[in-house]
Amino acid sequence: MKLKKRLLTISLAAALALTLVACGNSSDQTPGSSTPGSTQPAGDGGSGEQITLTMATQLYVEAPHRAVIDRLVEVYNEKNPNVKIEISGAGYADYWNNLTTAILANNETDIIQIYPENLASYHTLREGGTFLDLTDRFNESGLEGKLTGQEFCNYDGKVLGLSNYSWGTTAIFYRKSMLAEKGIDPESIQNQDDFLEACKAFSQDGNVATGVVYGSHAFSVSEWNRLIARPVSGGLYFKDDGNGPYTVDDLNCNSPENVWAAQWWNDFIAVEKCGKLVPDKKDSREMFWNGEVPFCMDGPWFIGMCQEHDAAMMDDIGIIPQFDIVYEGQTYKPNPTNYPELSLISSRCEHPDEAWDFLVWMTSDEAQRIIADCGQIPASIEYASSQEYKDAYPLSALFYDFMANDYTDLVGDPAIPEYNELSQVMIDAAAEMFSETPVDVKPILDAARDQMAAIMGG
Repeated sequence: MKLKKRLLTISLAAALALTLVACGNSSDQTPGSSTPGSTQPAGDGGSGEQITLTMATQLYVEAPHRAVIDRLVEVYNEKNPNVKIEISGAGYADYWNNLTTAILANNETDIIQIYPENLASYHTLREGGTFLDLTDRFNESGLEGKLTGQEFCNYDGKVLGLSNYSWGTTAIFYRKSMLAEKGIDPESIQNQDDFLEACKAFSQDGNVATGVVYGSHAFSVSEWNRLIARPVSGGLYFKDDGNGPYTVDDLNCNSPENVWAAQWWNDFIAVEKCGKLVPDKKDSREMFWNGEVPFCMDGPWFIGMCQEHDAAMMDDIGIIPQFDIVYEGQTYKPNPTNYPELSLISSRCEHPDEAWDFLVWMTSDEAQRIIADCGQIPASIEYASSQEYKDAYPLSALFYDFMANDYTDLVGDPAIPEYNELSQVMIDAAAEMFSETPVDVKPILDAARDQMAAIMGG
């Protein structure tokens, strides 16, 4: 695909083609903070020229993340007083559109945080690459094998970032009291039929069991995909979304398995009346907090959000793994996505050594302990698997158990330059398929496959 065509398409689509964001929320622009940092590696003090590093992150709109990021910069500044680090972040819809505009104008921040599926799209926006090649620095850092999700930082044979903040996957949160009132044992929910039966117990007299994001938000695709479709199909976009090949012949959205999964989800909403359509993930979370629904599909970050919303509620919240999917007599284990937050350095950064020093310090035990307070699982494998972490964050540690005992390999969306465009096709298709009206989903997915083929040059 020609670069000019991709630039135009991505700049138009970026506001809608959101990532599979772990902590999705449509907040307005949040003012950035301005906190001193360092020109020297952490702990060296430093006496060099005062410089400024800018950093953009979509996480800054959420209070738990904002508090953690501010604390990281504060502690780094105490050790290294020679760099001023300015943090900025917009609501999710604005963040990706603003990032596209900034890169095309050669005006992006020095450090940028994104999700893995966005790496290829944004790196190839600019001729020669948007992000700095960190391969040599990484090879000399001793960090190989020590960071969860680091493999997602690689593109075109180069290391372009560090997975140095946190990660998470998804599970099913439930309100203990609501399930107990209906006589439902959460441990009995082993597959999609068990889940449906539990939800039907709450879907009477206009009530529902969970919120379902609908409309232009990427969650309208990602939740159905992670929960029902991908376990049986291997991939919503390609036959193997995680590994490829990513060719026209491997397009997979209208495979029999994905058609079955989409029809199941349509029935869940439109026939069984188990889900209420909401415009944003924050709405389904608030329904859960308010006791309107017993279930919420979310990740470890949701624990911190619940704690912040109402600490007294925590005793009434339980977590079970995503359920197995039974399809044509065969059982498939869940394979939800791993969501590491990747930190990258702009190829136009005037102080790359200082930016790298800060990113490496974020992988330290000191920084990872701070990061744990955001509610997600810290990137350091050693720290996040330690007894110290499990004792301090027992609910978050459950996600490690789910990965070990209940989930198969976690799968991400295809990290290719065309991903944003493919994602927009699926968002549009989901808007047709997952309304309150029963529909035949196959023609919609067939049309989506044809649009994807055109994007992939077929």
